[in-house]
Amino acid sequence: MTPLDDFDLAASTVTALVGALGDDQWALPTACADWDVRAVVNHLAHGNAKVAFWAGSGPPVPDGDYLGASPAAAFASSVEAARAVLAEPGLFSRQVTTPLGEVPGVFLVHMRVNEYLAHGWDIADATGQSTDLAPEPASRALEQWRARFGSAPRQPGGPFGPEVPARPGATAADRLAAFLGRKPVSG
Repeated sequence: MTPLDDFDLAASTVTALVGALGDDQWALPTACADWDVRAVVNHLAHGNAKVAFWAGSGPPVPDGDYLGASPAAAFASSVEAARAVLAEPGLFSRQVTTPLGEVPGVFLVHMRVNEYLAHGWDIADATGQSTDLAPEPASRALEQWRARFGSAPRQPGGPFGPEVPARPGATAADRLAAFLGRKPVSG
């Protein structure tokens, strides 16, 4: 699979999760302690909007509400916009500036896939949907996070807590969530 194949699979998986949300599910708590489902989806849409800036083809993107009155449709549109930027010829091989520094443009794809899978798990867990998300990309994302964090302690108050044990028979996405310190909220 190519990086864009992973993006497409992760993006379509999360877009389906978001599209399946009922009106009463947007305010449910998630494993991201300070965010409900809507805040998690908004975080993903905001990240999608930032892709053009990071790629050097768009202006800075302010914080705010990226979902409006039709959150599922707004999220799907944000995915399409991010995908268009990520498919630009030459992006993968040129350097781009991200919060993590100067990196090859293909790293933007990996960032989005990793975000989709981590936060897609948050959405699925919070809403009682299957957490068996895109097994092959989830396994690759887990490898990338393990390489990035290794066994270094995680900072208190950071975006990821200490690794927690994955339940027996855990899916690749469940193992990824556990590595990132996620504890299920759905029981």
